[in-house]
Amino acid sequence: MFDLKHLPNPVHGEEIVHFLRRHPINLLSVLLGYVLLFFTPTFGFLYVWTYAPSVLSDPVIMPIVVLIGSLFFLFGWLILFQMFMDYYLDVWIVTTRRILSIEQTGLFSRVVSELRLYRVQDVTATVNGLFHTLLNYGELEIQTAGEKTHFVFEEIPHPMNISKSILELAEEDRRKHLDEAMEESGAMKDPD
Repeated sequence: MFDLKHLPNPVHGEEIVHFLRRHPINLLSVLLGYVLLFFTPTFGFLYVWTYAPSVLSDPVIMPIVVLIGSLFFLFGWLILFQMFMDYYLDVWIVTTRRILSIEQTGLFSRVVSELRLYRVQDVTATVNGLFHTLLNYGELEIQTAGEKTHFVFEEIPHPMNISKSILELAEEDRRKHLDEAMEESGAMKDPD
């Protein structure tokens, strides 16, 4: 799983409740990309070998074919690696005190956002489409009163259950936050 020591700006007494990534079905496009990356040049080579074998023995054309094939594989692997990295490094973490959104926006760019649970005003879960309904994954939007108006968890599994859990955690954190504020204000009034 994930260790609390690795969370940015740790909060005393928090525990991880949900560690979320996109639904694994999103890796299907990466898997199909790998299959196409492997089979397209192979079928191209077999086609040339069957119908134009003289091209493979030409000392000028063959290095160009190898160069084009190498560039195809290089860029294909790079694009597929970036797609997998985007899937794997986009993480949403719900703890007992806050919500963290860690999103990879490029090869060398990451955005980390944090939201305290007591600020949560509304949570909306959306499941649209046949596959989304069958596999129970969708979007979760969290609205707050703060400067960032909403967080969006994209294509997470079980969004309805997660939204219910977040609302319960937010209500519990609001009670704790209010109790702490009351204790602090009581301590400030009592000078003994």
